[in-house]
Amino acid sequence: MKGYEVKLDAFHGPLDLLLHLIRELEIDIYDIPMSVLTEQYMNYIQKMNALEINVASEYLVMASELLRIKSKMLLPEPPLEEFDEDPREELVTQLLDYQNYKMYSEELKQLKEEAEKYLVKAPHEFDEVYVNEELSITLSELMDAYNKVRQRVEVQTSTSFIESESYTHEDAVSFLEDQFKHSSKLSLTDLFSKDVKNHQVVQVFLTLLEFLSLNIFKVENNNNEYIFTKLKEQEEWI
Repeated sequence: MKGYEVKLDAFHGPLDLLLHLIRELEIDIYDIPMSVLTEQYMNYIQKMNALEINVASEYLVMASELLRIKSKMLLPEPPLEEFDEDPREELVTQLLDYQNYKMYSEELKQLKEEAEKYLVKAPHEFDEVYVNEELSITLSELMDAYNKVRQRVEVQTSTSFIESESYTHEDAVSFLEDQFKHSSKLSLTDLFSKDVKNHQVVQVFLTLLEFLSLNIFKVENNNNEYIFTKLKEQEEWI
């Protein structure tokens, strides 16, 4: 058979080399012709020696194993009732396992490369929030009031569109400063009486919750109307 040339630096161990030879020589991995495979494998070892490359011990161990299997395959076949297991079976199992590991490794590498295309926000650890024990209104009640305001705002808004600029925390602080400029008390309904956008309502409400936790505002229920009272001047806000 014509000698087969291989790249000496392209393999990661003897199993990797064997799989390469099996694929390039179009050998059935379940019915390996040991004479052919052993010959090509030994050619590889000889090329390494010719180039004065140190042959790793694992390559030599595999060479002796291939020769052992080849020799066993050349022995006369025993009677049917004394037939032993195929001497290639263990080698085939090792090759299939290595082939699967190599395939899974490549898939994991591709998943890793795909995942690196996305930016993931790191987990945020929230500091302990001060809770005013005198506050008689629950967060659930406050959320109910907030949802009513959102529904009213959505009904008043007849046109929906996407804005390129977001409504930031700083925008919400400026909005609250303007609303509380002439009065230290405002109801939740009065606070959003203007034609504000839905995303503005969300950001302002989140800012109000933050200010409540910082004792900058307080809220009380007056006949099912939630009244926010400013406790500090704007310069003392965040």
